[in-house]
Amino acid sequence: MAELTAALDDAISGQGRIVMLAGEPGIGKTRTAQELAKLAEQRGAQVLWGWCYENEGAPPYWPWVQSIRAYVQHSDAEQLIAEIGPGAADIAEIVPEIRQKLPGLEPSPALEPVQARFRLFDSIATF
Repeated sequence: MAELTAALDDAISGQGRIVMLAGEPGIGKTRTAQELAKLAEQRGAQVLWGWCYENEGAPPYWPWVQSIRAYVQHSDAEQLIAEIGPGAADIAEIVPEIRQKLPGLEPSPALEPVQARFRLFDSIATF
């Protein structure tokens, strides 16, 4: 928890990073994440959850879709456009709810698949 709390402190101060919890089933990964989320919310952070579906059939980018969808549902259009930035159309390709909130959103120019995926990742990271 000390390492996770340090990562949270960094994120709150503007120095975000990614931390991965890994291990065997049942060792407390979810509980640890829940405790960190509770601490983050107590410190004023907004917590969004996404999870991987372990079987076949999950849509691409599923953990990101879930988190962004939850955020979009609780944002008004003005707030969303200010925070999502110029990558809104890219992210809307995997989270259609963005187009519902921002109906006038112009599609992004077409790119080769590898470039489009990089642009999507960059748009999500910027958001």
